[in-house]
Amino acid sequence: MRCYQRQRGSLMIVSIVMILVLGFLSVAITSLAVTSSHSNMDELAASEAFILAESGLQRGIKQWSLAPTTYTGEGPVSFGNGSFTVAAPVVISASQATISSTASVPSINGSVSRSVEAIVDLGGANSIPTDDLADWPTEVLNKTDGATDIVGDGIRFRTLDINKAKYKGYRETSAASPLITLNSGESIDLAFEYKKVWITGTPDTDLPKKMNVDVEMVDTTGTSYVVWSENNEFNNPSWLTAATINWTVPGGVTINRIRLSFDLQRSKRGYISEVSFKNITITSASGSSSILSWHEIIP
Repeated sequence: MRCYQRQRGSLMIVSIVMILVLGFLSVAITSLAVTSSHSNMDELAASEAFILAESGLQRGIKQWSLAPTTYTGEGPVSFGNGSFTVAAPVVISASQATISSTASVPSINGSVSRSVEAIVDLGGANSIPTDDLADWPTEVLNKTDGATDIVGDGIRFRTLDINKAKYKGYRETSAASPLITLNSGESIDLAFEYKKVWITGTPDTDLPKKMNVDVEMVDTTGTSYVVWSENNEFNNPSWLTAATINWTVPGGVTINRIRLSFDLQRSKRGYISEVSFKNITITSASGSSSILSWHEIIP
């Protein structure tokens, strides 16, 4: 009888210990699950905060580009599950400024914050690509005895090898997806390289040949403004650097296209004329950042 009672006592002790162990395990597993859940929620909130901070940064860059001299940041701006605050741009040099954005998203432990920043050019020099004709998709021809192609990383307009060939028209950046937006009163500096070449023979003063070329700015109504023109006839196989041209957008006008106009004529076979452009660059002389809206940029 005593042996049986001892066994019952031992079993009871073992049962109590097992219950306690299972209880501790249950509490530990529950705590781990809760901690893991909280951690996952914090990670999700951190990801949301980072994305929200980037959205704020993009908004800050855009707002600053519209009013570079008066924009002083904004926020907190409620967006989605959280909010972002854009700090006032900090000018760090004559041509650059830093814009930063901080976002906060509520989480199980309070809130999670993330910050991002970017150095933005103050209307820095940007180039219109000339190594891909797709960037200049519009070509309008009045005389068709010629061809447009790419040579030496530039756009080339060239007459055909036929008697009295005439090649006249213009090529311009796309109006549907403008590479540039310049507003009324904005001052710009235009720079580029160009060349004019007689492909065969030596220029003959007794045989007049026409090699006119213009650079034009075109507004949203289609009105063209000639900012540079070269009408001299000469044979130069090397690229020439044009003197930087300063031009101010007329009042009430918004420029969204650049046009290269050409007028090539020849008098007889054996004299193939061509004009070429490359490294076309516009710099905002007034410090505006509207050029940031360009779609293509060559470093």
